Amino acid sequence: MGTIRPLNAKSDATTWDEPNEIDNIASMAQESVQTIFELGFRSFPWASVSHTLVVLPIGLLLMRFPKSKRFALVGVLMVSVALFFFLISLVAVVPDFLKQRSAYLSGKNMIVEGVVQDFRPAPLIGPARESFSVDGVPFSYYAGANTPCFDDAPFHKGPIREGLDVRIRYYEGCIQRIDILQKVDPKHESTAKP
Repeated sequence: MGTIRPLNAKSDATTWDEPNEIDNIASMAQESVQTIFELGFRSFPWASVSHTLVVLPIGLLLMRFPKSKRFALVGVLMVSVALFFFLISLVAVVPDFLKQRSAYLSGKNMIVEGVVQDFRPAPLIGPARESFSVDGVPFSYYAGANTPCFDDAPFHKGPIREGLDVRIRYYEGCIQRIDILQKVDPKHESTAKP
């Protein structure tokens, strides 16, 4: 894909630095981009935070409708433990999420574009580590990890495949955004207007 350069300061405003710049703009318009992952509130690891709250309703029911003082005490204990582990989960997960989200929104990232190579999906048994490279840049992660970064979940059905043409934004080992690039053949595009 060509890059657009600024106008040449010595020429008038209607000429481009190079004659091929207009062709480069036309070729850019012939590329379709589909974002398959973007770091945001959807990618927040909700499961790692909310799994601690599973016992909360049971504890609240035992507190609200106790058959004896013992049930009420067990309810209080369940609610206390659930809230304690919920707060610990928040303290463990939220700072990393805010750091990665802030880096993404401020444009603190590197961009690599190319074809997915050396894709190694998670094995059926054993550690669920997946890896691949794009234009010589290696990426690896644990599939289904509790992280706001890309983790190719669900197992063996994620969007990354060998030979896929992608653009990846990443920062400090965190994949922040993945776009699938698809070339559009102008001969097959419909020019009819509705």
